[in-house]
Amino acid sequence: KLAVLGQISAGVAHEINQPVAAIRGYVDNARVLLVQGDLPSVAGNLDVVTGLTDRIGLITRELRTFSQQTPGAPEPVRLVDAIDGALALMRPLLRASAISLQRVDADPHLVVAANRVRLEQVLMNLLQNASEAVADRADPRVKITSGAEDAGAWIEIEDNGPGIPSDQLERLFTPFATTKKNGLGLGLVICRDILAAFGGSLEYRAAAMSGACFRIRLGTC
Repeated sequence: KLAVLGQISAGVAHEINQPVAAIRGYVDNARVLLVQGDLPSVAGNLDVVTGLTDRIGLITRELRTFSQQTPGAPEPVRLVDAIDGALALMRPLLRASAISLQRVDADPHLVVAANRVRLEQVLMNLLQNASEAVADRADPRVKITSGAEDAGAWIEIEDNGPGIPSDQLERLFTPFATTKKNGLGLGLVICRDILAAFGGSLEYRAAAMSGACFRIRLGTC
C-alpha cells in the first residue's frame, strides 16, 4: 500500500491535469463570450468550471482517503454514465485537436462494480494518452467501445497512432517507465491500481486501427 501511495502521490499533478486544462479552456472561452456580451453562455462556462473544481477536490480527497484506510466496497455504476462523464471533460480537447471520436456502447444499461469518480479518472487518462498518440496523424482517430462478456464488462480505448514500441511492452505498467518526452510514467500504473481496487484490470493490445488499444475489464452487478 505504501508503494502504491508513493506512486499516486507523485502522480497527483498528472492525474488532475485534465480538469485543470479544461478549466483554462472554459475560462479563456468565457473571456471571449464576455466581450461579445453573451452573458448566459458565460454563466454556463462558470457552472462547468465549478463542476471541474469539485472534481479536483474529489480526486485529492480520494488520495487522502486511500492514505488513511482501505477503499470501500465497489458500488453499482452504469457504464455509459462513467463514459459520459469522462467524455464531457475530454471532448473540448478532442475537438481542439481535430480528433475524430467514435463511440460504440453495446449495452446502455450495463452496470458494473466500481467507483464512478475513479473509473472516470482512468478513462480520462487513457483518452488523454490516445489524443497525444495521434497528434501527428493526418486523420487522428480515437474509438471507445464497451460491451459485456462472461460475468463482466469491458471498455476499450484505441487510436490510430504509432502504438507502443515492442521493447517497451514489458515495462508498460512499471512506475516511471514512459515513452513521452515529458511523461512521468505513472499514468498507466495509477490506472491499473485504481481498477484493481475494485476488482478490475487493465491490459494492452495492438489496435485494429494500427495504434494502441487498452482494455478495461470490470465485474458486473
